[in-house]
Amino acid sequence: MNRIMVVKRRFFLLLVTLSLLFTQAVMAQEAPLTFPGKTNPHNGDDCLVCHTRDGEPGKSNFIKNVCVTCHSAAAVDKQIHLLQGANPASENIAVPEDFPLTNETLDCLTCHAVACKPDRSNKNFLRGGPYKTELDFCYQCHQSQGYQPVNPHDQLRVDGSQDNATCLHCHIKIPTAEDHPTISNAMHLDMTATCNKCHALHQHESNHQGRDLFHSKKAVAARFQETQTRYQIKMPLSEDRKIQCNTCHNPHERGLLSTENVVYEKSSESNAHYLRLSKEKLCYGCHDL
Repeated sequence: MNRIMVVKRRFFLLLVTLSLLFTQAVMAQEAPLTFPGKTNPHNGDDCLVCHTRDGEPGKSNFIKNVCVTCHSAAAVDKQIHLLQGANPASENIAVPEDFPLTNETLDCLTCHAVACKPDRSNKNFLRGGPYKTELDFCYQCHQSQGYQPVNPHDQLRVDGSQDNATCLHCHIKIPTAEDHPTISNAMHLDMTATCNKCHALHQHESNHQGRDLFHSKKAVAARFQETQTRYQIKMPLSEDRKIQCNTCHNPHERGLLSTENVVYEKSSESNAHYLRLSKEKLCYGCHDL
């Protein structure tokens, strides 16, 4: 490769890197699903967050559009489900009668039967919930016949070659071995938002997600480091050293990346949850039970 080609390639990589950094900076400024510093009215402590003082709290004194004072409709549009401009009358969509519409379009209360008492089994107040899977809730309006869900974790074809199309479900571009980590790791959304596009946040995750290992018991942090060394695996934390989904789960299919080992007893054993260690060993990776 001559010198001019080398210079052109470096310039191109520089432009891509700057573009991705700019995209990440813009995305970081976008509104989260729930605005910080807001009082949680769903624990039953303060009814006046959502209701006026006229009588007992109920539908009659529920404040119109109060949801958007705490939750970002724009973020819902982008990360969860199209809300603004959705067409419930579209073909292959049938909204149940007990899913209320507002002016013939979707509203927060179409999907969420908001209550003041927390429900661990249905923490997002999904109408008719709890559901076994999030798709079961989707099928309340959308037809399941002929629907072929895409599993972004199926990244290898039968012949062992990489299926590049699946990379783009999470990554901004198809990662390559030559990419700088900033480029190869760039994703459309952050780790939690990416995983929650398909997976509900279960109870065990809510007890671990976002926890700072190194501000917990010293024994936990030491055991965490020891586990990685013992099994020669990497259990990545977020940039601020907090637990995230891929700390315990390897989102890449086994065998795709040589740098991401998965120690799951036998190579032929099913690992439906893409755990980095078998369930028995994973908990002991941090806890002395």
